Amino acid sequence: MSQSSSDGGRWASAAPRWPWARRQRPAGVEAAARDFRLLTEHSRDIILRVGRDRRIAFVSAAVRRFGYEPDALIGRAIEDLVHPDDQDLLRIGFDAVMAGTPIPSYGPFEHRIRTASGDWVWTEGSPCVVLGPGGEPEGLITQMRDITTGKLARAALAESEGRFRLLADRATDIILRTDAAGTILYISPACRLLGYGADEMVGRPAIAFIHPEDHAVTAERARALLAGEPRPPGERREYRAMTKGGGVLWLEGASSVNRDASGHVIDIVSHLRDVTERRAAEDELRRKRAEAEAATLAKSEFLANMSHEIRTPLTGILGFAGLLEALPDLPPDARTYATRIATASRTLLSVVNDILDFSKIEAGQVDLNPQPFDPAAFVVETAELVAVQAAEKRLTIDTVIETPLPRAVAADGPRLRQVLLNLLSNALKFTEAGGVTIGVGFEAAGGGRLRIRVTDTGVGIAPELQSRLFQRFSQADGSISRQYGGTGLGLAICRSLTGLMGGEIGVESEEGAGATFRFTVRAPPCEPPAAAEPEDDDGLDARPAHILIVDDSPVNRELVSVLLGVFGHQLSQAPGGAEAVEAASRTAFDLILMDLQMPGMDGLAAARAIRANCPLNAATPVVALSANILPAHLEACRQAGMADHIGKPIDTRELLTKVARWSQPEARAAQPIEAAA
Repeated sequence: MSQSSSDGGRWASAAPRWPWARRQRPAGVEAAARDFRLLTEHSRDIILRVGRDRRIAFVSAAVRRFGYEPDALIGRAIEDLVHPDDQDLLRIGFDAVMAGTPIPSYGPFEHRIRTASGDWVWTEGSPCVVLGPGGEPEGLITQMRDITTGKLARAALAESEGRFRLLADRATDIILRTDAAGTILYISPACRLLGYGADEMVGRPAIAFIHPEDHAVTAERARALLAGEPRPPGERREYRAMTKGGGVLWLEGASSVNRDASGHVIDIVSHLRDVTERRAAEDELRRKRAEAEAATLAKSEFLANMSHEIRTPLTGILGFAGLLEALPDLPPDARTYATRIATASRTLLSVVNDILDFSKIEAGQVDLNPQPFDPAAFVVETAELVAVQAAEKRLTIDTVIETPLPRAVAADGPRLRQVLLNLLSNALKFTEAGGVTIGVGFEAAGGGRLRIRVTDTGVGIAPELQSRLFQRFSQADGSISRQYGGTGLGLAICRSLTGLMGGEIGVESEEGAGATFRFTVRAPPCEPPAAAEPEDDDGLDARPAHILIVDDSPVNRELVSVLLGVFGHQLSQAPGGAEAVEAASRTAFDLILMDLQMPGMDGLAAARAIRANCPLNAATPVVALSANILPAHLEACRQAGMADHIGKPIDTRELLTKVARWSQPEARAAQPIEAAA
C-alpha cells in the first residue's frame, strides 16, 4: 500500500511485488499480479517504472502506440526517449528525488517523448517514488498520458489569444465586449480615443458613454440584435460617443452576439471605428452639394428669365416683321429693312436656343424619344431646310447614299435633325464657293448604327485647332466669331447629343481644303411607321371661335390679335391673371391663350382658379402661350390643367393649327383636365 509522506511526496511502504519477480508467491499475490497485468495490458495510458539508474525496468503494452515493443525498451535510459530540451531538467529532478527530495506537488509533469518513427509527442504523468527494503528511493513509477492534441490546441488557443490581445492592444479601432445587459466586460486600449483608460470603463454600462440623444436608437438596436432580428449584410451603424472631456466623437460599429449551446447570450462583441473626420467631410460635401444645387437652380432660373425676357420682345419683332414683309405694296427699301429685322431676330433666337439647349444637356434634362423613320427621306428633308440658305450663296447641296439603308430605323429624329442641321448650317456659313455633300450609310454591327457625314469646300480648319472645336464657348479661331458670328456652343451640343444617342462625332480637315464632319448614332432597324395623314390646311380655316388672349405685354396681345383676327375669331384681351379669372367668370370662351410669367397672378395660378371657380369655363381648353419653354415649365402647365403649349416667339402655323384644334367644341371633352391643386 502506498502512503503520502509528511512533506507531500509519495512513497511506498515496501518494495512492490512486480510481475517480473520470479519467486514463489502466495495465491493472493498471484491474483493481484494477474489483475495488475491485465490492467497494464489494457490501459490506454502507459505504465512506466524507472530504476535508480534512470533505466526502464517496466513499461506497459500501451507504449506500442508510440511504435515500440515493451520488451525492446527494458534497460534503456529514459533520457533516450525524452526531447533534448527536456533531458537536463529530467535528470536533475530525478537525481534530486533519488537523493531524498520530495516530488513537487504542482504536477502532473509534462515531457516530450520521441516515438519510434522519430516524431515527438507530449505526455503528462504523476510519478511516485518506489522505496527499497530499507526505505531508500530505488526508482519511480508513473502513468503517462498522450496529451499532444490538447497541448497543441492549447498552444494554438494561447497563440490566437496572444494575437488577439496584440491586435486589440495596438488597433486604433475600439473592440468592446459587453454582457446582455450592456455592461462592459472588456474594452481595448483604443478607448483612449474617448479619453478613458480601460479600467475606467470596464464594469460600467456602455450606454453611459453614448450621447443622450442617441440613447433611444442605441437601445433599440441592442434589442433587435439580442432578438435576432435580420439585418442587412455588412450593416454598420453610427452614433455619437461622449469623451471624458465632454466632447463628441462619431463612432461607426458592427456588433455580433455570441451564444452558448442552449442559446443563452455569452457576450456581445462590437468593433467601433472613429468616423468623426469622415462625417465632417460628408457634412462639408453635403454643404457644397447644396451650394452647387442652389447655384444650378439659380442658373436655371436665370436662363429661364433670360429666355423669357429675350423671347418676349422677339415675339413682337419677328411677328410684326413678318406681317410687314407680307404687305403687298411695301416699298422695296422697307421690304429690305423688314427682312433684315427678321433675319437678325432669328439669329438672336438661335443664340438663345443654343444656350438653353446646352443648359438642358448639362443638367441632364434631355430625354430621348426614339421613333421609327426613313433615314433616306430624313436626310433629304433636312437638306431641304437649308436649301434657301445655300441658294442665297449659290452653293450646291448633294446627298449621297453610301450604303444600302434600312427602310426604317429607330432613333430620336428631332435631336438627330438638330445635329445634322447644325453641321449643315456651319458648312454653308464657312463655304463661299462650291457646295456641301451629305453622305449617309448604315452599319449593322452593334445592333445598327446610322453614319452621316457633312463635307464642304470651305475654308477648312488647321489640324492644331481641331481639338478646340467641340469645347463649349470655343471656336477654332477667335477671329471666326468676329467674321462669321456664333456662340461656339453648336458643336459642343452636337457632341453631347450624339453621345446621348450612343454615338460619336469627329472632324477631318485641312486649312483651305474644306472639312468633313462625321457622326454616328445608335439606330437599330425597325418596321416603318404607319403612313401619316397629310396635313389639312383647311383646318386653319376652322369655324370662328371666341378666344381670350391673356398677356401682360400689349405688343404680344396686339400681335396675336392681328394673326387670329384675319380668320374671323372673336377676340377678348386680359392684361394679367386676375383680369383673366374675372373675365372667365362672366363670359364663356371657346379657348383661352394664357401667358405664364405675369406680375401679380401668373398664368398657372390663373388656370387653376378658372378650373376651380369659373363654371362657365371650367372645361374650356387653356393653352399656354409663353416664352417659358423648359421641360419644368411644360410639366407645370400640365399640372395646372392646361391642354397644350405654344412657345414664343410665335410660329404662325403652330399658333393657327393649335387654335383650330383646341377651339372646336369636341376639344372640351377630349382634353385631360386635371383638378386644380
